Amino acid sequence: MRLQIKQNITRYFFIFLLIVTSAHHAIVFAAQPTPKAINSNPATRYAPLLLPWQAAITSSNVTSVLCGAVIIDEYWLITAAHCTKNYIRHVIAGTSTIPRQNSQQLDAKYKFTIAHIINHPNYNKEIFANDIALIRVNSSLFTVAKPIVIASVNEQIAANNIFDNNWVIHQNSTANLIASGWGKSNNDSKINYPNQLQLITLAGVPDQYCNGLQANKSQIICADSNIDGLLKDVCSGDSGGPLIWQNQQHIANSDFGLRVLGIVSNGALCEQRLNNPTQQYQQLHGQYTELAALRIWIEDTIKQYDNLPHFSLATHYNSPNYKYDPFILVDDYPQDQDLNLLLVSTQPQSAGNIPIKVLIILVAIALFRKRINLL
Repeated sequence: MRLQIKQNITRYFFIFLLIVTSAHHAIVFAAQPTPKAINSNPATRYAPLLLPWQAAITSSNVTSVLCGAVIIDEYWLITAAHCTKNYIRHVIAGTSTIPRQNSQQLDAKYKFTIAHIINHPNYNKEIFANDIALIRVNSSLFTVAKPIVIASVNEQIAANNIFDNNWVIHQNSTANLIASGWGKSNNDSKINYPNQLQLITLAGVPDQYCNGLQANKSQIICADSNIDGLLKDVCSGDSGGPLIWQNQQHIANSDFGLRVLGIVSNGALCEQRLNNPTQQYQQLHGQYTELAALRIWIEDTIKQYDNLPHFSLATHYNSPNYKYDPFILVDDYPQDQDLNLLLVSTQPQSAGNIPIKVLIILVAIALFRKRINLL
């Protein structure tokens, strides 16, 4: 009888080891980084021109996107100040597809020549403070594109309240922001930049939870993936592009209450995020230059340059007419990908693994005892 008991104990012990080993391998497998950095979806998946305010900045080679930009007026765009290098020459607008080198030519109607660039006078390149610039082009952007309204101070306050009430660590949060661009979407430099405009849904991160370069969080907006365990972020080449929010009080308007809250400024390198996918909440969040407080500077600059003493962002193109509401159409998850390979555990190891092992041990002991009592 004792021999039989020992045999049964040995048998259950091996089953226990098999369970622990399988659980360990499952965790390791799930933690493998995905090659696609921001887990985005192409905007053309939902509509031919879903984001008509989105633009790109290029050099003399119009198919090489350097940064993003946002259309705010017939001749004016905003972008990040760190994007305004002396070799930028053109703006591409009114299209979601920018063909790369050695491919078909871009239609000339989407190309606009940069006439003037104005950086914010207090731009600080060390901490990306006031990381904003105005770009004026030589012809009307409205032939192919549309502007978007910059959020007011009151709208920014409302958005901050929503971020405070919806952001949850180690759980899924409500998607209340959309970022977009033609920036890097793969860790492999050979694949590099996409032809199609990419977009992601994000969640606003409250100032007190923001991991940022600036001590004064009032100058920036922090945003990160709204899905726990799924990396979603902007990357190199997306700088200057829009961070969009929807004012629910104006959702019935012709512009669906869409507002640009910020523009892409800085954050963790996508390679670093990919190499540490479980550290979603410990790394730098995406940093976006907050626009509401900069509206006066934007207005005054346009007034002075274009000699328009009565120009006002509050009344000029106040409610553009859009065909599509991206907050209704866009997916939270990247489509056509295996989510089992993308989702990882963000729980600390000491908190996530020990309880599982303890449970397995307790179950194994209970089985041993039950078996012995039956003999």
